[in-house]
Amino acid sequence: MQRLLLVLLGLGASVAITRHALSTDLLDQYLPLKAAPEHHKTLLENGFVLVLDVSIPPGATVPAHLHPWPAVFITLEPAHLIFRNLSGDVVREVHPPAEPFGGPKVEWREPDTEPASVTNVGTNQQRALRVELKFLAR
Repeated sequence: MQRLLLVLLGLGASVAITRHALSTDLLDQYLPLKAAPEHHKTLLENGFVLVLDVSIPPGATVPAHLHPWPAVFITLEPAHLIFRNLSGDVVREVHPPAEPFGGPKVEWREPDTEPASVTNVGTNQQRALRVELKFLAR
């Protein structure tokens, strides 16, 4: 009986480790610097933070990606953005302010829960800095 229990525990641990490795591999392919490097440029990276310069020209679609860490998001130039999940469903829409933009807008962003593509449907470029707080990984 003890031998059977040990075998089952060993199999369970093996499956858990394999599932974790697969989920990590899937996560890696959707990281912004891998999935959408033409729209994300690294300004600083260390074990604690990743600072990205984000740029989305009018009419451009950023390939599906996700940001796994919480972040401070600083909008430098706003744009009209449509976010779509992997099935193509609209999951979020961001409109630029109706009044003239008065300078950087700072927001808190929770980690993404699923990959999404982003399309700039506006007439001006989206520019932002994203300070991802890797030390707050969940």
